[in-house]
Parts: sequence; C-alpha cells; structure tokens
Amino acid sequence: MIITGSDAEEIEKLRRNLFTEFEMKDLGRLKYFLGIDVLRSSKGIFISQRKYILDLLAETGMVDCKPIDMPIQVNYKLKIVEGATLADKERYQRLVGKLIYLSHTWPDIAYDVGIVSQFMHKPEEDHMEAAMRIVRYLKGAPGSGIIFKRNGHLKVEAYTDVDWAGNPNDRRSTAGYFTLVGGNLVTWKSRISRDR
Repeated sequence: MIITGSDAEEIEKLRRNLFTEFEMKDLGRLKYFLGIDVLRSSKGIFISQRKYILDLLAETGMVDCKPIDMPIQVNYKLKIVEGATLADKERYQRLVGKLIYLSHTWPDIAYDVGIVSQFMHKPEEDHMEAAMRIVRYLKGAPGSGIIFKRNGHLKVEAYTDVDWAGNPNDRRSTAGYFTLVGGNLVTWKSRISRDR
C-alpha cells in the first residue's frame, strides 16, 4: 500500500490506525512498486518502468534487436484481412497486456497500444508485427519515464486530438487527450469511440 499526501500528521495517524488493525511493515520511502521505479532527486520525482521493459525485451527475444524511432508507421492503418495468417492469440494477448501496463509511464505509446489492442480477439501476423514494433521502440530508451517537478504554479492545461472515422474496418474514431497540472503530465488516454 502506498500512502501519500501533503499532511504529514494525517499520514502518521492513518499509518498508526492501519498498523493496529493489520499486520503491516513500513518499507520507508517508495522506490519500486508493481514494476514502476520511483526515483527522487532535487529536480523532482521520476517514474519509469526500466526493469519491466528489460524483462519484456528478454521475454520476447528482442534484447539484441535494433531500436526504431517511432512506435507505429506513419499513416499505417491496421485492419482485419480475411484469410490472413493468424498470430498466436495467447502470446499476442500477453504482449499487448504488458504494453497496456507500460503506457502508465510511456504516454507516447498509448495511441499505438490502443490500436493493437483492437485485435485481441483474432490477431493476425500484421497485428503481431505492429505490437513487436512498439517493443523495438521501447528498446531505444528503456529508462525513459515521467518526471514530476515543482514549477511554482498549478496551471491546468489540456490537449486533445481525434482521428475521425480513421478505423478502416468499422470507421470508428480514435480520440486522445492529455492534461498537465503545474507543468507536469498527470493524465493521458487514447480510446476508440463506441459510436459509428
């Protein structure tokens, strides 16, 4: 369990109450949690999933692969092709599930992971190649992540974009957004619309 907040007195009160009700151990300052590294410095708090990515590269046999600059080809539209060679469904679902989890600290893959996750029910070889391309992109900088700094303000900024009717199979749209608070990225999402 991670306990965080700005009121040290309330945090201590909560800890004492939890410790009386449950058998717990205080591990000190957060350093690693569910595959996410947490590093503190004078610049701020930095989160990444470096170990998780290195484990993924080993699991997929991509440790020695050549990294690429973009997670998906520009203007490349993945689609379902009748009669196409199918990929190993279980392997595909496992890989895409791990990529979904990686998008917690890699917002720049959120759109691409959203695209490949559309084919979980019947993945084809092209879909697997696109998912593996994302892995090759991650290889380029496995230690990348997100930094949270004190910027002296709490200005809220939001940005959004939509690919109207961009899905070649069903003409659904893909929308994405991200928001910053105090100059720090706090939320992001890419999703396929349900409406046609």
